[in-house]
Amino acid sequence: MEEAEIIRRPRRRLSGKAKNYIFVAILLAYPVLQFVLTWSFVNINSLLHAFQRGNNRTGTYEWCGLDQFVTIFRNLFQSTVTVPGIPWLNTYQVILLNSLLIGFVTLFISLPLAVLFAYFLSKKMPLANVFRVIFFLPNIIPIVALTFAYKAPWQYLGLGDLFAKWPSSEMMVILYCVWAGIGYNVILLSGAIGRIPKELFESAKIDHAGPWKELFKIVIPCIWPTIVTLVVLGMTNVLTLYLQPYLLTGDQGYAGTLALDIFNAAGPDAGPAQYCAAAAEGLLASAIWAPLILLTRKVMSKKYEDVDY
Repeated sequence: MEEAEIIRRPRRRLSGKAKNYIFVAILLAYPVLQFVLTWSFVNINSLLHAFQRGNNRTGTYEWCGLDQFVTIFRNLFQSTVTVPGIPWLNTYQVILLNSLLIGFVTLFISLPLAVLFAYFLSKKMPLANVFRVIFFLPNIIPIVALTFAYKAPWQYLGLGDLFAKWPSSEMMVILYCVWAGIGYNVILLSGAIGRIPKELFESAKIDHAGPWKELFKIVIPCIWPTIVTLVVLGMTNVLTLYLQPYLLTGDQGYAGTLALDIFNAAGPDAGPAQYCAAAAEGLLASAIWAPLILLTRKVMSKKYEDVDY
């Protein structure tokens, strides 16, 4: 009797498309897990606290609806707690003004300066790469050391009081933000300018276009998507900047921002009452500012058509 032939079925191999899906899933597994465990949980908890009132004595929370938000508006418009020497603004108004000033300076002073510096550095000026490194140095130095290095010369010159009272304290924080932040923008903008086809500059040279016309007619339209991205990032500073004012002025300079106010409210000594107040303040600020950021991005994106080069 002949032995039965064993028919071996060939192994089913994964297609190239399936392998790509598995590879992408493995790559995304860690960030998705991190998002779920750290970002989502924390923010969902904060969202719930915004509609609750905490009791520091018992450590419990109870639903209060929109009471926390009503309290924020009452503090903003009716509070009588004022900054020393500034009787016409209460403390909450000063905090809001500080945040908006930082956003204004970032968008209308720091960013335009970065565009100018990046453009002229792209013209092969002497020591251009050295200046790029100098501009970028503040971004690789730890922020604690950088704020100390910025503040020390002022104190050495006997001008340390500038950090101790408003509005000079806010001006010093703004000056620091311009000095420390402009290099990051210069590096990104320099990379965008470096990708512009050289033929465009040669054509402009043939047409006897000056540097300013070249900047506004060629460079800015070509790097517009990068500028829009930097505008969005600059607007987020209004809600995220807190460590720099804290390190430069502490609690004495009244240069606090919305982010620093939330940070202080939810500090290590805070209780349920402070957590709820901070959560409501953060949620309200995000609900107002996030749509403005998205609207700004949409409007600016329509200024110039995207150019592939």
